[in-house]
Amino acid sequence: MEQPSVLTLTSQPEDPPTTRRHRWMRHFFTQDVSPDNHPVVELQRRACWVGLALITMSLSQIMNAPTIFKDLPAIFILVRCLAFCVLLLSFVTAWMAFRPSTLQEETKHLYRHPRRWQRIVLVSTLLLSIVGGFLCVLTIVDCFLPPIFSNDGTSLDTNAAELLLQGRNPYTDSSMLNVARQFQIQADWTTPLRQGQFAGRLDYPTFTELQTVLDKDLKAGNAPEFESKVSYPALSFLTLVPFTWFKDYNVLPLYFLSYLLLIAIAWKVARPDLRPWVLLLAMTNVPMWSSTYGGNLDIFYVLLIVIAWLLRAHRWRSALFLGLSIATKQIAWFFIPFYLIMTWRHYSLAESVRRLAIAGCVGLIFNLPFILWNPQAWLAGVLAPVADPMFPLGLGLIELSVNHVLPFFPSWVYDMLEGVAMLVALAWYWSLCRKRPEAAMLLAILPLVFAWRSLPSYFFCSIYPVFILMVAKARPAWIPVPQIGCPQRRTDQIFAGTRGQGSDLILAGMAHAVTLRAAKDLFVRRARPFAALRVTGLISKARRATRSFAAAQDDIASAHSTHPNHPRPYGLFLTASWSEDEDDEPAVQRG
Repeated sequence: MEQPSVLTLTSQPEDPPTTRRHRWMRHFFTQDVSPDNHPVVELQRRACWVGLALITMSLSQIMNAPTIFKDLPAIFILVRCLAFCVLLLSFVTAWMAFRPSTLQEETKHLYRHPRRWQRIVLVSTLLLSIVGGFLCVLTIVDCFLPPIFSNDGTSLDTNAAELLLQGRNPYTDSSMLNVARQFQIQADWTTPLRQGQFAGRLDYPTFTELQTVLDKDLKAGNAPEFESKVSYPALSFLTLVPFTWFKDYNVLPLYFLSYLLLIAIAWKVARPDLRPWVLLLAMTNVPMWSSTYGGNLDIFYVLLIVIAWLLRAHRWRSALFLGLSIATKQIAWFFIPFYLIMTWRHYSLAESVRRLAIAGCVGLIFNLPFILWNPQAWLAGVLAPVADPMFPLGLGLIELSVNHVLPFFPSWVYDMLEGVAMLVALAWYWSLCRKRPEAAMLLAILPLVFAWRSLPSYFFCSIYPVFILMVAKARPAWIPVPQIGCPQRRTDQIFAGTRGQGSDLILAGMAHAVTLRAAKDLFVRRARPFAALRVTGLISKARRATRSFAAAQDDIASAHSTHPNHPRPYGLFLTASWSEDEDDEPAVQRG
């Protein structure tokens, strides 16, 4: 009798109950949680921290709004003080995005991805992106409307561009009264000074007081109570000359296009698995959209700083963009020592000096004509933010004194705190920059929390650049990069010269050869029992691939001798050249 065949059915694991409900999340959280895909899983986890930092900073911006609870003084003071605490919380969450993690934490993240808190952050980020989208639409609409100068920095820069076209020196002939008459600005869109009718006081004037004094000054023809100097370096208003040339004083398109270009660069340098996060965080970035909508200069200089960091493997191009940022706004000067440390730690002190010399020359080119025109006026304008008697104001520590929670300390106390914070940030970056160069975007502006004037716009453009530099990875961590002094054996040239001649085999061999060393080190020092099988598999694969790699050495040598100087097609939007390996050092490109 024929026996019926017995089929052994292998039971498939059921999907978690939340799989169908959260199926849309696969666009933001990869479903491949294998150890080979660990970098993507880790970066998506860090993207959640960046999103949480943007949420907390947006909350701090809302709590700092001047009209909230204005009729309830006690609640108003409490909310404004909490805004400072929430700002610090946003810095902490941003720090969590690039904080080094242990092996146990990485394994936990790998096998529990995404976690519940990541889903909550993603949903909250999506909700906040609706507000960012609304601000984006408002910005686009305002680009085609008559100009609205909600800050005197942009109005004075626009007036400076017009004065330059008239053949007049912007640093000597600038006047807030002319700006007020031409652009119909409101009194609270100016920067009052503690002199004239405001002399001898520290409390910021109310809108009624500002309007009354401004009306009197318009009649008298003299305004000592308001800042009239062009307070930025020359490139801040040179970029506005084309607008004033065509009598179009709406300069908002420049800053809107700067933000769009920043998003485009982020899309270009990011891995495909992280591009949904690039767009989502760009729309969620309500503080940066607010700065763009207000026409703040910070958007433009941040764009230049990010490009300088992305192109750090190219001496001239990186230094060029750093010099352009230096010639735009003084806040960019805070990034100079961090750029020095980054290039010093990755290359050498001599390389850092060369780059800073190039950047200094670029910044001097744009400002030298005005320095020669009237050096005293140029120096007075550039130093106006720290030399002129401005009122204490901001979202940092000074907020506690403005709301009378703490007394007003002498200005030198805030200067000392700011200097100490800068030294701590530099020391921290010295130990961190080899692994996380993007930390400079946050550490450079952190000392401004203790400044006499810590305007919210100083901090609004700091978190999203951290994410851009974080996701920009030009080469996997296992590709070794030689020292600067050995350009003949540069990996880039080898790969470019052996294209079509077994380069895939070479790449695989190098990958597993380096994986062999890393796997052994992982197993000996820090491996956990549940990772032992994976490590053993990596070792066996590495041994097989090493034999193939050894056989390809003759092909490498012959191809390198045939194409010794084959260039790698670097472009302007080059992805970042650092890797996950702290010991890797990228090679300097002279271009």
